[in-house]
Amino acid sequence: MKKAYLILLSVMVLFAAACNQSPKIRISKKNKRRQPVNYANYVIEVITYKIKKGVNEAEYTRLDSIVQQRYTQKQPGYISNESGKDQNGNWLVVLSWDNAAHADADQKAFKTNALWTKVQQIIDTNTIDRKRFFVKDDHSSSLKDKKPYVIELATFKEKPQVKRDTFEKRDLQVEADYISRQSGYITRRIGVADNGQRLMMIFWETLPDADNGMKDFMKEESIADYNKMIDWKTVALKRFEAIR
Repeated sequence: MKKAYLILLSVMVLFAAACNQSPKIRISKKNKRRQPVNYANYVIEVITYKIKKGVNEAEYTRLDSIVQQRYTQKQPGYISNESGKDQNGNWLVVLSWDNAAHADADQKAFKTNALWTKVQQIIDTNTIDRKRFFVKDDHSSSLKDKKPYVIELATFKEKPQVKRDTFEKRDLQVEADYISRQSGYITRRIGVADNGQRLMMIFWETLPDADNGMKDFMKEESIADYNKMIDWKTVALKRFEAIR
C-alpha cells in the first residue's frame, strides 16, 4: 500500500511539474515575435553645405579626403561615400551605411573627433542640411570605375491618395522601362524618409547625358500615370558633379 502510494505520489509530482512547465512553453511560443519586414536594410545620408568665404576649394577637398580616409571609411557599417558640387557652390556628401544604428554612432563619434574642429574651420556649419533615407538595396558597387559622373538628386512625395506599395511597384517599372534605357545612365538609388519624403538619385556619366536623359520625362506618354502619382509641389531637384 505504501509502495502504491509512493508511485501515485511520484506520478502526481511529475504531472504537476509538467503542468507548471507547459504554460511557459506556450507563453514562449505565443510571445515569440516574427522578425518584421525591414524596409530599412540600408541607410543613405544626404548632406549639403557651403564652405566659408575665403576658403580655397583645394583646401576643402584635401580635408574632405582626409576625413574620408582617416575616419569615415573606418567606421562600423560604412559602405560608401560620394561627393559633389553644384553650380551654386553647394557641396554634397552622400554616405551609405548598413543600418541606422551605425549611422547614428558615426554622427555622435565624429563630433568628438579632432577632425571635426578642422571641418568647422572650413565649412559654414549654418548651411548644413542633413537628411536620412532608408533604402532596400545598396547599389554603390555599380559606381566603381565610373568617374567623373553626375549626381541628379530629387526629393518628393507621392499624392496622399496613392498607396506606398502601388507607387513603389510602378516606380521600379519606370526605372526598368524608361530611366535605365537612357544613354549614359549608370545606376539609381531610391529611398524614403521617416516623414514620407522620397529620394531618387540618378547617376549619369556626363552632364549632356543627364540633360538628354530627363528632358522628355514629363512628355513620355508611357509613364504619364506615374507622373500623376507624384505631388509636384513637393519636388526639389538638384544636380552635382562628382569630385571623387
